[in-house]
Amino acid sequence: MSNLALIRPQRVDFDTQQSCDWLDGLPLIGTAGLGGTVPGSANVGNGTVSVAGVANGTAYGAHIVAVTAIGGGLTYLSVTDPAGIVTAQGVAGAPLYAGGITLSLSQGTTPFAVGDTFAIGVLPVAVDLTGLRFDLDSRISAGSSGFAIQASTATSPATIANGNASGLIAMQVPRATLAACPVSPAEGYPYAILASDPVTGLTVPAFYGLIFHTAVAAQIGQGS
Repeated sequence: MSNLALIRPQRVDFDTQQSCDWLDGLPLIGTAGLGGTVPGSANVGNGTVSVAGVANGTAYGAHIVAVTAIGGGLTYLSVTDPAGIVTAQGVAGAPLYAGGITLSLSQGTTPFAVGDTFAIGVLPVAVDLTGLRFDLDSRISAGSSGFAIQASTATSPATIANGNASGLIAMQVPRATLAACPVSPAEGYPYAILASDPVTGLTVPAFYGLIFHTAVAAQIGQGS
C-alpha cells in the first residue's frame, strides 16, 4: 500500500519565464512526527511527559503541556497548540488526546507544582513517495479546459523529478516548453500537482496555486 493517504495539499506559487528553464524544488511532503519533549527550566516536579502517538495533520511546532491546578489528590493540566489554542484538559496519570497528540504526564519523586510545563515538538517527517506519479495540471484560467503548462514524472525525460524516500519532488521543465506557453495574465495560471498511485488508480492533490509566467526574468513581479 502506498503513502498516498498521507499527502496533504500545500499552496505554492511560482514565477516562470519563457527564456529560462523551470528548475524549482517544492516543500517537503511530510506527515507529522514527534520532534522531542523538553521540560520547563523552572519545573518543580521531576515527573515526565510521554507521547504515545502523533496523528497526521497535527500542527507543526511546540505544543505546551502546563500544570494548571492541584487539588483533591489530582494534578490538572492543559495543552495548547503552537497557535496558543487550548486543545485539551486532563489530569496527570491519565492518557490525553490533544490536537492530534496522544500523551500522558507521569509524577516523579517530587510532585508537580502549578506552572510546571513541558514542550512537545512536532516536526514534518518525509513521506516515502516511491512508486507515485506526479502530474502538473495548469490551466489557462480557473474555468478553462485548455492547458497552459504540463509536466509529469512519467515523461521521458521526466519534467517532474520524484525524490522517492526523501519526500521531495522538483520541477525540471525545459525552456523550450516554457517558450511555447503564452505569458500569463496578471492573475496567473491556476495549477495543481496531482499525486497518483498506479496500483490503485487513486489520485490526490499534493500542491496547488498560481504560476506567474513572464517573457523574461526581468519582468517578475511587474504583472506582465
